[in-house]
Amino acid sequence: MISEEQQDQAALYALGLLGADEDAEFESELRANVELRDLVRELREAAGGLALAAPAPLPPPASLKQRIMGEVALESKRVVRMRSPSFGWVPWAIAAALAVFCGLLAIDRVRLERQLAETRAADPLMQTTFYTLAPSAPAPADAKATVVWQPGRQSGVIRISNLPAPQPGKDYQLWAVDAEHKDPISAGVVRVDKNGVAQIRFKPVEKAEHVKAFAISLEREGGVPKKEGPILLVGST
Repeated sequence: MISEEQQDQAALYALGLLGADEDAEFESELRANVELRDLVRELREAAGGLALAAPAPLPPPASLKQRIMGEVALESKRVVRMRSPSFGWVPWAIAAALAVFCGLLAIDRVRLERQLAETRAADPLMQTTFYTLAPSAPAPADAKATVVWQPGRQSGVIRISNLPAPQPGKDYQLWAVDAEHKDPISAGVVRVDKNGVAQIRFKPVEKAEHVKAFAISLEREGGVPKKEGPILLVGST
């Protein structure tokens, strides 16, 4: 496991910003730490990619030679004249500052990606999949739903909008379509408010390890063990 201090040093090392003593000390750590070497390689690749994408240096203005020759001629005549200060260095300074800033952003991105990957590897329950459910007749065209599914926990959250409440004696029911089950698995009844909105945590009645899609159907009040009514919304990842 790489400490935060080592990550900071790796970022500075990749940008060439460590002092001579720090540089030598860090390279000694690199020789003994494979994970640290991998991090430095990733940071250099990220920073290098941005460097290649940075705009090329601006060429000197074509009028520069004429201006210099004119000033030489004036000097030879010993004519003293006040000249405006030159700001030709400004574009190069801005480009350099932008390159460093983009490099730091890239390094932060790589660091966050590694931290997220490490967290997910340590906790399989962090795996999350998103499903977008689109309407089909007779559902309203603007009805929609999003499912956030965590297979490790065997539970999820569904967010529904623009789906009017069903007529009396009917309920909406959520289903998980799993590759290892012949029929959709019930994930419970879903009830919307008067605005056609709902946000509910659900858990399928059976284990669903390979969910391909989620769907909402219109069923008898209280729900059914096996789908009977029409599908109103359905979607996959």
